Amino acid sequence: MTTSEGRRVSGHPSRELPHFTAWRVTPACRGAILADHVAQEALITTEKALDLIDFGSVQVDGRQETNPERRLAGNEEIRLYWPWKGIQRFYEIDPERILYQDRVLLFYDKEAGIPSQQTPADGYNNLFAALFRHFKKSGAASPYVALHHRLDRDTSGVMVFALDRSANRRLGEAFEQRSVVKDYLAWAQGSPPADEWVSREDIGRKGGRYCTLPRGQGKPAETAFQVLHAEEGRCLLWASPRTGRTHQIRLHLAAAGLPILGDSLYGGPPDHRLYLHAYRLRLKHPVTRQELSVTAPVPTDWPPPRVPAIPAEPGT
Repeated sequence: MTTSEGRRVSGHPSRELPHFTAWRVTPACRGAILADHVAQEALITTEKALDLIDFGSVQVDGRQETNPERRLAGNEEIRLYWPWKGIQRFYEIDPERILYQDRVLLFYDKEAGIPSQQTPADGYNNLFAALFRHFKKSGAASPYVALHHRLDRDTSGVMVFALDRSANRRLGEAFEQRSVVKDYLAWAQGSPPADEWVSREDIGRKGGRYCTLPRGQGKPAETAFQVLHAEEGRCLLWASPRTGRTHQIRLHLAAAGLPILGDSLYGGPPDHRLYLHAYRLRLKHPVTRQELSVTAPVPTDWPPPRVPAIPAEPGT
């Protein structure tokens, strides 16, 4: 951001964020149009500024702003995140991956490598934005999509979205009250300590990274695990998180000495993907109250056995 002498601050790229340029709008720029202001401050053409704003790479006071005609009031903080690979619009949903849809709900089998929602530098290539575009192209007069939970970028599997505002309250309450049952599959490195166990380490942040902490020193987290298949050096596990902390399953398995294959962030061996898959969601329909159980097929690029004896519940 601009200092009292008018200098700007540049942020160095990290594992999570690309390079960014930040500044604070001076009183002299009050009333300026956002696209023109970004072009002037970033030393780029207005056309490039328009494209970056449309791509979701510009934040005003911490929120993505996609209206290039916005008039600035002065004193706003502007951040311009430079996309890792430039402006590339490559992702659209695959209708074949829609697992269930009715008037108010949609379940989708998210691909590995695709964010659930916008990232600081890219508001286009994510599942949430692509679903909105899908309904808009389908002719919906006022397309509506609401996000109530997320999967990590590299985790595949089932997600649920609201397609009507009437579903939001009960769907939100279901996640908050932990009545949505989430079942995952994971290939991990190492030998499991038991056929079944429950991890209860807290989860917090240290040094800018998520980590497990002794109980009482972070946010409570609990995951039930069951071994489905074991072979030399690795095992296939069933995981049922009873809380919804960031990277919960990955962290609990790493703490147990069982890092997930492909999870280089938490000590897993390198592989072409993260072997964590959201296999099933179970919840009451927010409108009809019908019990729903929606399964995302095991990815075809997983090692065999891809479909072992999947239990209805852990421990059965």
